[in-house]
Amino acid sequence: MTTFGQALRAVFDVATHNIVMKTAPRTHILLACMPKSGSTYLSTAIGRLPGFRKTSLVSGAARAEQEINFRVALRKSKYHYISQQHVRYHSRTAEAIQKFQMTPVVLVRDIFDCVVSIRDHWRNESVRAPMAYVLEDHLAMDDGELDRMIVQMVIPWYINFFVSWTRCKDALWLRYEDVISDPVEAVACILDRAGHSTDPDIISAAIYESNPAAERRNVGRPGRGASLPDELKQIIREYRDFYPDTDFSLIGLE
Repeated sequence: MTTFGQALRAVFDVATHNIVMKTAPRTHILLACMPKSGSTYLSTAIGRLPGFRKTSLVSGAARAEQEINFRVALRKSKYHYISQQHVRYHSRTAEAIQKFQMTPVVLVRDIFDCVVSIRDHWRNESVRAPMAYVLEDHLAMDDGELDRMIVQMVIPWYINFFVSWTRCKDALWLRYEDVISDPVEAVACILDRAGHSTDPDIISAAIYESNPAAERRNVGRPGRGASLPDELKQIIREYRDFYPDTDFSLIGLE
């Protein structure tokens, strides 16, 4: 027996298919990213390209999970866009990618460097995020205590994110370290995968219009996580042990 909800979903699916199919082909880039991986810098640069825009496909923010909202995605389907989201891969993400003809790009970073960058973000910007329920009171901790909290409560989300996206066979993987060393090549690689090649000079102009301070570009010094105590590094390495068949080398876990 078909429920009202199922019937409504069927109508929405048909409407989505008809609208997407009737519009001229558009380039839709989903930048699925680890927090503090340079995603704001990268997505802003692509959003500056001629005909492109940077947009959001979520209906919430702050502490809400950044899941793709299908109705929002439908409204945005008429544009060339890049959407930067801290979203994990699962059946609904896969459905959105297929339905709205998205090119999935996964942006990651050395996991030890992420710890230091998250701590800096908490102290300098905001503690609100979906990865863990952090309070302003926690900022009274010293750096060592904050690092321990991040390793034990936030980094498991990062592991979850990483492992989930290894299940997406069509994803283009990029590392923060490669983006900051050659951003023009990184953007060109994304556009090539999306079938939207652009002149390197245009890409370069879009990138170097960027204001790193305003766009919260991370401190471009890979290796900051080397200073973490061995005890905390070992905790992170033990998370890896639960996934013996997964290659974590892209995030610094050999």
